[in-house]
Amino acid sequence: MEKEKSTGLGFVLAAYAASRLLYLISGSLLARIVPTSGFQRITLDAPFGSMNTWSHWDGEHYVALAVGGYLNPPDNVSPAFFPLYPLLVRSCAELFGGPISEQALSVWGPLLSLLFLPFAFYFIYQIALNEFDEEVARGTVLTLAFFPTTFFLNAAYTESLFLALSAGSIWAVRVRSDLLLACVMAGLASATRNVGVFLMVPLLYEWIKDIESYRWRGIYLLMAPGGLLAYMGYLWARFGDPLLFYSAQKSWGRQATGPLDTAGRAWGSAVEGAGRLLDPGLWAHPALGDVADHLAGAGNLFNLSFFVFAVVVLLAGLRYLPLSLTVYGLLLVAPATLFGTPESPLMGTPRYVLVAFPLFIVLGLLSRNRPLFGGWLALSALTSLVLCALFVSWRFVA
Repeated sequence: MEKEKSTGLGFVLAAYAASRLLYLISGSLLARIVPTSGFQRITLDAPFGSMNTWSHWDGEHYVALAVGGYLNPPDNVSPAFFPLYPLLVRSCAELFGGPISEQALSVWGPLLSLLFLPFAFYFIYQIALNEFDEEVARGTVLTLAFFPTTFFLNAAYTESLFLALSAGSIWAVRVRSDLLLACVMAGLASATRNVGVFLMVPLLYEWIKDIESYRWRGIYLLMAPGGLLAYMGYLWARFGDPLLFYSAQKSWGRQATGPLDTAGRAWGSAVEGAGRLLDPGLWAHPALGDVADHLAGAGNLFNLSFFVFAVVVLLAGLRYLPLSLTVYGLLLVAPATLFGTPESPLMGTPRYVLVAFPLFIVLGLLSRNRPLFGGWLALSALTSLVLCALFVSWRFVA
């Protein structure tokens, strides 16, 4: 008699608890040890080193959006940020009767990210279990839990929510064979990040593959881009520009580019940044040197490294993963080559990679070689603590 597959819930919760405690405790300690960069203003911490430490960079924009709503561009960049996450942050604060202030919502943001993350872990575990076995499913969760940029899943960013919804969509259609639930979750994902529309690719594939069962239910696929379309409708009615979420990105110097042009600039900037990665000036007190130049140089090297790593792993996974999952993972990484800045051609890549969960299923296959897998986890966790130190001290953004 075939052994029944475990749900993996206990393992998922253990991996979640161990990894989040590691980054919450380490982040708080590192925020006190590493001199804070003067490159950017300080988040409203109350007190310094509290959960507010995780509301840096884009987290401030999400918090401000949750507090004050969308404001008129171009003086305000809030339309660049999608609505579901800040709406949930504000709703939770109101539900529990807390104050609607930047200080309070800077705590609610990370708390919500931490709340959604175990769901993401569980859905990804189940997808890997459905494709392979329990060993690979556990390896998949561990590679994600201790990936070099996984501390972003603690932050007041959309990564945890998007990962839960997008993985949940694939889980619903591949494991549960529930196209309706899959499309509803995809619609919510596209209200969280614009790349949620890429879920149309694996969902359409699943419908075609099993069209004899689904038949007319293919109409559910119209819901998959629903969140994006609803937000575009809101922007059109409110500001007269349905594509404002795209054009508002120009405030950061982002511009449409071609992959070949991006590749050339990314290589040049990464080579220049390589010399600054090990320079003590990267960690120096802001008063002692030009921290901004070191940050920009090291950041470009990080961006290219993560991009190449992700593409290589996903292409290697063609031998093992369903084609639809590989294509979906590549689609999530590809935007980095199309919309960067002259100074940072692959801007945002470490975060794009983090939500491309098929990548972690491929890495989970390393679990079949215990020594190799243990070495990868140790190196990955150590790298994550270094990057975490850069993040909490306002030195690293993706």
